[in-house]
Amino acid sequence: MISKQKRNLINDLSFWILQEINNVNDSTRTTLEKKTDIKVLINIVSSCRDYTNKQIKVLINELKYQLPF
Repeated sequence: MISKQKRNLINDLSFWILQEINNVNDSTRTTLEKKTDIKVLINIVSSCRDYTNKQIKVLINELKYQLPF
């Protein structure tokens, strides 16, 4: 079972992932590169159940301030 705090962090992370997906779609990259980047972002959200709360917070901060993964 996922704690309420972790669920809220995952929701926040999902919001920032969606923002990043929009940025990827608006970029001038090739379709294959866009598809690959989006899959990586989706996999991050899917696997974040196994992360600690602190790791999720770090991911959120990286997305907020556009630091590369």
